[in-house]
Amino acid sequence: MRKNLVREMTAKTVFVFLYGGMVEGADRRLRPSHVYFFTEEQAGKTGDGDRSLWLSRSQKPGFRPDGRRWYADTTREPIRDETIRHGLQHIGAVGKLSGQAVTSSLPIYFLRADFAAVFDPDLQGDALESAIANWRGTHLTAAALARVNLLVAGKLKAHGQVLVNCPDGTVAKLSPGPSSIISKAVIEHFAPNFLSTPALLWLSESGAKVRYQDEKTTKALGLNIDQNKILPDIILADVGETGEETQLVFMEVVASDGPMNQARRDALRHYIKESGFPENQCLFGTAFEDRSDSPFKRCLPDLAWGTFAWFRSEPTCLMWLYDEPLLISSL
Repeated sequence: MRKNLVREMTAKTVFVFLYGGMVEGADRRLRPSHVYFFTEEQAGKTGDGDRSLWLSRSQKPGFRPDGRRWYADTTREPIRDETIRHGLQHIGAVGKLSGQAVTSSLPIYFLRADFAAVFDPDLQGDALESAIANWRGTHLTAAALARVNLLVAGKLKAHGQVLVNCPDGTVAKLSPGPSSIISKAVIEHFAPNFLSTPALLWLSESGAKVRYQDEKTTKALGLNIDQNKILPDIILADVGETGEETQLVFMEVVASDGPMNQARRDALRHYIKESGFPENQCLFGTAFEDRSDSPFKRCLPDLAWGTFAWFRSEPTCLMWLYDEPLLISSL
């Protein structure tokens, strides 16, 4: 539910909780209509008297604050279910009055005290960062924390040259940017997680800049890498004891666009056929930053069947687009 937790609707919901002082122990609670009836004009009235007056009036049936509403009546379910019940309540940021149905029209929700404390305006700088880290460490799962840390680390590294530790011990240098961060993760995390004996054969950047090419290994595998041909961003090999046990992995790196679509896959299969390498020993995939990012959402309809998607933020997981029937129980 991360996409729902980081959107504007959730921020506004937390704002209304705080605006009305609907915090654990204060005997004040929120119902979804408090949020979708709220207005821009009311949000600007931040004095204690204005807030208390709004709170008392909002308990009466039919009350509507003056001004332009934030949301329409049809947002009741998204606020109640996606934002509060399956979002903020699920991660321990919001509590609910016991014994009340989730569909109740009564005010039953309150902001947990430790979560509300993070919004103390006196918290600044390191103190604020420490408070946030403490809350996350208590309430988010180990997997969620690892994912957040990976995302943050990538954003920090994007400011300088990206150094890629290749399987053969050499270091490839990539230009700063999100694509380079994903490429680095493919080689340093995807390869050891999913290949038994990984080897990097080819690494390029946009603009046909070749950053790494292992001509010796590719020739030993019978693969002819021609820079003038249409090649993917990364070619990896899983080197087996024999040629029949060796597989090639062709991957596109997407920070904005250019996934492994059907046309791209067909062009690469033609190239493989010309090179003489067995097509049934080749795999095709696309690497993204995160499942919730817009590039993946935009590219998903174009991903070719029979390929896979991999995400830097979840390096041990793989999404496979099966192109033939199979027994689910065999997975």
